[in-house]
Amino acid sequence: MTGRRRQYRGSLRSVATAAALMVAFSLPLHAGEPEPSLSGNFLPQVIAASAPHREALETLLRGRRGLPPWIRAMVSRPKYVALASKRVTVDGKAMQLFSACEAGRCAESRLRALFSADGKRVTVYIRDARQGHLVFGDPTPAERLAGDF
Repeated sequence: MTGRRRQYRGSLRSVATAAALMVAFSLPLHAGEPEPSLSGNFLPQVIAASAPHREALETLLRGRRGLPPWIRAMVSRPKYVALASKRVTVDGKAMQLFSACEAGRCAESRLRALFSADGKRVTVYIRDARQGHLVFGDPTPAERLAGDF
């Protein structure tokens, strides 16, 4: 075999090995669905990308009286300040806690939304200087402790 052929076969082996490693590292370590990350997410992006989250929030807020305008419009017009979500455990279940506030009025108008891991259940806690303290979604006592201000 010539030196050129040996070099060619060696580079083919290197490419094949690199490809195999890339595939191996991209597969999950367990056979089931990987658990979604419940921390480090932002509410506007989650609402835009996840139908269960969006539908749960829309259903909960639809027709509610006394909501600050920025909260009433938060699904369709995300013009608020959102912090990264935190993973919390409530009654042994993983949940996702989001915090947000009205831009320019964070001290006066803020919200916390506590979602189930699948996004299908939500409770919302609002503190607003004009509207007072509002709670929506019938939280359990443990959910109230985890989500309330």
